[in-house]
Amino acid sequence: MSTNESNFHFYQADSAEVLPDVTPAGSAKTNPTGSNTKQPDLWRSPQLQRPTNSAALPEDLEAIRLHWERRGRKYGLSPSASWVDETMLHHEGVILSRYLKEGDRVLDAGCANGYTTIQLARAKAIRITGVDYAPSMIDYANVNLGRAGRLTGSASFRVGNFLKLDFPDNYFDKVITKRCLINLGNADHQKTALLEAWRVLKPGGLFLISEVTEQTAANLNRLRRRLGLETMVPLWHNCYLDEPDFFSFAHNYFDIKQVRRFSSTYYVLTWALYPFFVRNGQRNYHNLVHRIGAHLPQVGDWGLQKLFVLQKPLG
Repeated sequence: MSTNESNFHFYQADSAEVLPDVTPAGSAKTNPTGSNTKQPDLWRSPQLQRPTNSAALPEDLEAIRLHWERRGRKYGLSPSASWVDETMLHHEGVILSRYLKEGDRVLDAGCANGYTTIQLARAKAIRITGVDYAPSMIDYANVNLGRAGRLTGSASFRVGNFLKLDFPDNYFDKVITKRCLINLGNADHQKTALLEAWRVLKPGGLFLISEVTEQTAANLNRLRRRLGLETMVPLWHNCYLDEPDFFSFAHNYFDIKQVRRFSSTYYVLTWALYPFFVRNGQRNYHNLVHRIGAHLPQVGDWGLQKLFVLQKPLG
């Protein structure tokens, strides 16, 4: 069976998306405080002052950082700056919030434009800091924060380098990463980031890793091939985690408390079955299949996104 999936490689759908403007043409821009004064188009042309307190990235990551810098400018305030699948993006935030407690100090490493960071601060009385190596993402994160209204907790943003975090030892109760490790180029950088998470976590703190692995991508592709669908391939800037290698290394520093397959049924529905009903490669991430799939019982190991819950030992 032939199925047109021209945009169905992992995350390729964003190449076909059309960005809406923030406000109707000719209307006055509204600043974060609510006054109707003319403002630059913050969706497309950030003019904010960029923080410069981030340690320099290795040269081999500059092309990937530049990709996300440009993506930040392209998507602006939209949640799609982080991930075009906004249905699963929101559901992922709901799952992560269940591991946070009132009073926690939390680091969101690779926060993009702050969608999940603000979602978590709205849900729980926490103090959360988002860092990202793309300054445009932090520009828009701060604008999103200014427009977020009253939060249950508090949030702040800064440019940061996960390979050399600008925080003291034993500082955070929780560290979160969502598709950040796969954008660090190679396994060595991923392990360096894990060591930084260990350093800044308090003893007993949790490292919450929501990432794509080589193994689950292979599982999903095997299912798709049985259905006559094309093999999906990673984008050039993604280096998926190799579960045996990465978590064998992690076991030297963390106790692996839980693996939560929170997107498996969802991916079977949306990336194995739903493609038969898509025309011209266009995908609507807000349709009924996606919205229902996120809330069904999740079975199997076909979901690209998995949550690994690691704990820094007390001793």
